[in-house]
Parts: sequence; C-alpha cells; structure tokens
Amino acid sequence: MTKTTTTEDVLTDPVIDFSDVPDERPLLLPREDAPRRRGRPRSPETIARDERVLAALREGPRTKEQLVEQLGFTPQLVYLSLWRLNRTGLVTRGSGGAERHVWSVVA
Repeated sequence: MTKTTTTEDVLTDPVIDFSDVPDERPLLLPREDAPRRRGRPRSPETIARDERVLAALREGPRTKEQLVEQLGFTPQLVYLSLWRLNRTGLVTRGSGGAERHVWSVVA
C-alpha cells in the first residue's frame, strides 16, 4: 500500500522513512577500502622550510620564538612547520615554563 504525500505532510512531518533504502553506509562517510587522500603536494619552499626547522631542532630544543629569530621566518610559517613535523612524529612539544612550549626532536 502506497501512501500519498502532500506538501503539508512534507513540511510538518519531521520523520523520514528510510525503510526502502538498502542498509549501507551513508555516501558522505569514508569507506574503509577508500584510498586516503593526503591533500595537495607540498611546495619545494615548504619542504625546505620544514627541513631547516628540523635541522635547528636537532641542535637542541627551542621555542617557536627562538626558531623565528634564528631562521628569520614569520611565526605563522614556523608554527605550520612545527605542526607538520609534529603530525608526522618527528618533533614533540613540551612545557618550557612561563607559558612557552619547547619543541624538540623525537628520539
């Protein structure tokens, strides 16, 4: 038996019937077998900046402000490099006291 839906029913009835939809994952959720996208490729400048930040940290732990002063990059660019290096597991952030974080290379 098929129910006839009117415009009033659609606007007033908040319940949606999905009983005729196959039991599958919603289309917007990632599937387990889908390849993981990694975003756009990093530019050579970004790769070089990340390498310089990593090389400075290999000399010893530093704050973001110390890296800015030593390398001459903007604070935003240094933070982005630290974030990428942290995400890949190459550096870690620790507490340096006085509200400053000290970054160092993961052993």
